[in-house]
Amino acid sequence: MSELNLFVTTNGPGEVMGWARPFLRAVYEREPRARVTVAVLPCPYATGKETETLRSLFPNATVLDPHAYGRFLVGRPVGGMERGSGLLQYLGGDLFHAKTIARRLGLRAMTYKFTKRSYAKTFERLYATDEGNAAEMRAMGAPPDRVRVVGNLVADAVVGSLERLPPPPGTGEGICIMPGSRPYELRHLTSFFMAAACEIARLRPGTKITFVVSPFNSDQDLATAIEQPADPSFSGVSGRFDAQARTMSVQGNTFAVDRSPDYQAVASSQLVISIPGTKCMEAAVLGRAMLVVVPVNRVDEIAMNGVLGYIHRVPLIGLPFKRWAARKVAERVTFFAQPNIDAGRIVAPELRGFLQPLDVAQKAIAMLDDPHELRLQGETLAALYAPHVGAASRMADDVFAFAGRSAAQQVAR
Repeated sequence: MSELNLFVTTNGPGEVMGWARPFLRAVYEREPRARVTVAVLPCPYATGKETETLRSLFPNATVLDPHAYGRFLVGRPVGGMERGSGLLQYLGGDLFHAKTIARRLGLRAMTYKFTKRSYAKTFERLYATDEGNAAEMRAMGAPPDRVRVVGNLVADAVVGSLERLPPPPGTGEGICIMPGSRPYELRHLTSFFMAAACEIARLRPGTKITFVVSPFNSDQDLATAIEQPADPSFSGVSGRFDAQARTMSVQGNTFAVDRSPDYQAVASSQLVISIPGTKCMEAAVLGRAMLVVVPVNRVDEIAMNGVLGYIHRVPLIGLPFKRWAARKVAERVTFFAQPNIDAGRIVAPELRGFLQPLDVAQKAIAMLDDPHELRLQGETLAALYAPHVGAASRMADDVFAFAGRSAAQQVAR
């Protein structure tokens, strides 16, 4: 097997852990000597810890932070971004950046899940999560012979990190709460979910509650989120964080805090409470019933694509306009949670709107009191993603095969 020269683009925590991690694991399993360069692209959803995490996970790879990519983008030389033969695999970020890097460095470009009509001929491989995704790519002009269905990489991100199998759907113990890792989420939603946890503890004493906080967030980030004065828009509460004991103390209650990336806390729970994101798919792969919470109490702080992400900073008109735009977007969205999107129906309940902590607590308790429904939901979610296990291997196999054919064609010339 010839040495692979591979360039990967990625951006936020979901793409890093859910896409890049399983794919690069599969690449290095096949070729430990593979020359891999990862560019972490600028992203409004990033935590700032993506570069550090990738360097820790893959010490043999060259990982470039968004600042390095920015220098490259304006034409300055950057080590690791020299022109040469090889492949580029898009695994997150704006497709414009993937196209730009491939063109400037002379790489043959491949994408995963996303493309655009104007980019239809740019990508020589288009990897799809399922047949529906493949049809979307072909409808955008992708040549059918370039499209490959490999599956959803998130399934392998979870399965490849487990030390032991999760309990059957509907079983397990207590609740896992995942408040999110982005700055806005950690700052506002941690206190909101802390208040919800206190309500659950009050209404259903003895319920085990664990907060699962991304390793992308530092202990200091978490301590600040827990101990700062709560935003009244969310009716949240403050508490104290014990980093050594991995617990938080809130209004006389003590809740465990899990920072590990191995999914065991989620896997062993009976119910997961989460905001939308990759974490919903991770819980679904594990067969965990979940309650998806979509509060719009502070739409001015929500990260949004394009100019809407910054419009609230414009004096006088910016904030009202963003509130209006965010609510219009929310009205048009049928499902927020990816498992519901993939199923085409509500499997995991979604609470959305201007929410109070008690709303979340009451719904969670009602779900816990119906173990039969928890089991059915967990089984449905697990079955939804079971066929996707092995996606990283299928994708890596095709990448190596494509690289081999590309090398043979160059020799023939």
